[in-house]
Amino acid sequence: MRLLSLIIASFLVTFASALKLQGKIIPNSIISDVSKIDSSTTRVVLNGNQYTAHIKVNGEFTFPDVKEGSYLLEVQSIEHIFPKVGMASILIDDELRVDINNEDKVRASYTAFGVDWNQRGVSVEYPLEIQAKQESEYFMERQGFNVMGMFKNPMFLMLGVSAVMMFFMPKLMKTIKDMDPEAMEEMSQTQTDAQKMLNDMPGLSQMFAKK
Repeated sequence: MRLLSLIIASFLVTFASALKLQGKIIPNSIISDVSKIDSSTTRVVLNGNQYTAHIKVNGEFTFPDVKEGSYLLEVQSIEHIFPKVGMASILIDDELRVDINNEDKVRASYTAFGVDWNQRGVSVEYPLEIQAKQESEYFMERQGFNVMGMFKNPMFLMLGVSAVMMFFMPKLMKTIKDMDPEAMEEMSQTQTDAQKMLNDMPGLSQMFAKK
């Protein structure tokens, strides 16, 4: 009998410390009609999957028995992106934090990834009202033809240089052949002198060895 009383008392304490958390998805320019939200691909969760609630046709959601504590509320959706709300006793910034205390009071505020959990952002009224931020995008828009982008392409530059060489090389060779013998000899001597100068210069290893 005593054991039964303890079990009942424990159950009553647990029940008393739990709170029904409520909120609603409200329409905006992203979602003009909340009744069109697909409940099979959209749900509301606290701390990952610790608590889960489904969205009704009118946009409302309810967590029936949420214990005292701090939570991160998220609307998980395939079609849309929602802010996350942090809750301490229940919290919310681009993430929503929710806090539920032992007096069955709910405080919600925005938070953000990387922000200290003890630091609360802008407060959010309760019951919670959440709007979609934007539609989810899974594909990048295909870019049109870009002339400047083509000229910046390394392969295009290599092809361009090759084409220029193919165009000018025959003319250069013809110019060399048409040069008189004295000019040819002078050009050859210049190349020889330049090569000799390079050979006479000490190598890097020799320069460092002298130091």
